[in-house]
Amino acid sequence: MPTVTTQGTNVDTEQIVSALQAQLGDKYQVFAKDNPNREVLSVKQSTLSFASVHVVREDGVTKYHVHGGGLVIGRLVNELGIARKVADAIKSAPGLGSA
Repeated sequence: MPTVTTQGTNVDTEQIVSALQAQLGDKYQVFAKDNPNREVLSVKQSTLSFASVHVVREDGVTKYHVHGGGLVIGRLVNELGIARKVADAIKSAPGLGSA
């Protein structure tokens, strides 16, 4: 599970979604999940290729915990594939803070 830490906590969920969508392109769907207890985003490339991003804001930093989705083998593939790609997109996305 890749984790990316950036400085600052002033970026809202919609800005994160927009920044990730711009970095990843049209082949990916990025959207916020409806979860009242946690800030969670979903990134989907296909039915079998998807990842979740858990956003945690604390002590002046924002942590993005990226998890590949799926069952056993699929999860392993997604951890090594799409989850890493999403983590790299967060690192290089303008406006999400400095890593």
